[in-house]
Amino acid sequence: MSCEVGLGPAKRREFEGSALIEMKLGGLSMFFKKVATQELNAPNTVIGEGVYLEAARMSGQESVRIDGVYKGKIEIDGSLVLGDSGSVTGDVSASYFLVAGEMLGNIECHTQLHFAATARVTGDVHAQSLIVDEGSQVTGRYRIGEPRPQPGEETTLDDTAKLIPEQ
Repeated sequence: MSCEVGLGPAKRREFEGSALIEMKLGGLSMFFKKVATQELNAPNTVIGEGVYLEAARMSGQESVRIDGVYKGKIEIDGSLVLGDSGSVTGDVSASYFLVAGEMLGNIECHTQLHFAATARVTGDVHAQSLIVDEGSQVTGRYRIGEPRPQPGEETTLDDTAKLIPEQ
């Protein structure tokens, strides 16, 4: 599914024991089944509330929690939690990402991305699975469930034009 939207609050509904997410796009309602949220272990790294950190890039294999302010690129192979008092400005790539604070930048999530009710996000999103809680504010383009292109598989408009026969 690909769409470009500026979402207001999404609605969560219970259906046969599973939570469903309803997002309204114009007059169209879209429903997403909530999958089980990944259990989070205690983070290995914490950027606490009141801390301001500006770096070119943060990367690692373990889990990270941000309750302060971080500016820069983040590449985490583990889980990343942006607490409700936290703020990130920069692109993020993580296996699992829970957003409860303010995020300004693009997000790539390899398993599950969860926007909590307090999330305020501006940026494009690519995730295998998406959970959007009621009250979250998200503006950007979405690619959900689509595999990432592997190196060498990326196509450009010029490549696509070569596939279309001339009339």
